[in-house]
Amino acid sequence: MAACSSAPNNPTTTVGPPTPPSRAARPAASPTPSPTSLPTPTREPRIEMDGVELPPGFSIIKFTDVKNPTALTFDANGNLFTVGTDFKILAWIDEDKDGRADSSREFATAEELPLGLAVHPDNGNIYLSSTHDITIFKDQNGDLAADDSILLVGGLPTGLHQNDNLKFGPDGLLYMGLGSTCDACIELDSRSGTILRFNPISGTGEIFARGLRNPYDLAFHPDTGELFATDNGRDDLGMDAPNEEINHIIQGGDYGWPGCWNAGEGYNCAGKTHAIGFFEPHSSANSIDIYPGGPFPEEFSGNAFVTIFGSWLKPGVQTGIQRVKLIPDGGSYRTEIEWFVKFPQGVMPLGLVAGPDGALYVGDYISGAIWRISYGGE
Repeated sequence: MAACSSAPNNPTTTVGPPTPPSRAARPAASPTPSPTSLPTPTREPRIEMDGVELPPGFSIIKFTDVKNPTALTFDANGNLFTVGTDFKILAWIDEDKDGRADSSREFATAEELPLGLAVHPDNGNIYLSSTHDITIFKDQNGDLAADDSILLVGGLPTGLHQNDNLKFGPDGLLYMGLGSTCDACIELDSRSGTILRFNPISGTGEIFARGLRNPYDLAFHPDTGELFATDNGRDDLGMDAPNEEINHIIQGGDYGWPGCWNAGEGYNCAGKTHAIGFFEPHSSANSIDIYPGGPFPEEFSGNAFVTIFGSWLKPGVQTGIQRVKLIPDGGSYRTEIEWFVKFPQGVMPLGLVAGPDGALYVGDYISGAIWRISYGGE
């Protein structure tokens, strides 16, 4: 096994009210479902990306250009915030509501590599996840430029991976994935390879779930409030294992990394919770959001959408967005997974969010663009 980097093992503090008792998730295969029959859109679709494959009736147009986007989120006024490898947090304004950015403001600058953005649902403050830290940025006068910044959490362990995207839960607390420092090892810091939960004012936190090698993104179901997360498996088992995952996250759950993968394979699976759905090994299932309903046909409501980034290790991996149907099954879920969007070679999606207009916004890390996917020409 690979060696681990050393990091401080800070004690954790429980925050917020207790959540309901943990429920064991059931392993689920992901059969390829029959093609969906969709209603006829009211407007002619627009396709602005050569070689893209979309379901009938859907449009894709370029919203804006931005360097190597890693995370996207919207504020209460419908402005899109992005962050990328140029370390800039940018606010994008679509003034005429035509699905394209008309102007932008530089909101703030990150000091370390940023992989996560969230907007506080009550006060509109921007929370940034960057290497080691979670930082709060405050815009006191509403001009889309931060006037003040506060370090909420510092000293998070980092190595092969770092702290990932973050989301506010229905309980008002802040949830974040923290990747492992290594490919497959026993971590020296118990926070590595987990989902953490924080008080968004004091920064006190706890480990909410563990056994996740690199949970890049999280999503709360808009109807039930349940938590789901992507995870990417270890790299030392060859090109055909393990699968990338979508997980139903329960408090106290252990999802198996490093000793258990897929639906119970490995050497340490006793008491572990298995993923509810699987993607191609080493395809990098990263950003996730759950469609809350809107202009998309009704059958898409409550579906998860997951970006498949592609691989630096494995040639020929199809990139795009997978549609995950979440089907209640006892105390957990089973899934049906199909391609929603297949991108042409060279497009590697990172950052995805359902906008207040009911469109999906997705970043292309390679070309440096944000694409808007809508139904018909809306």
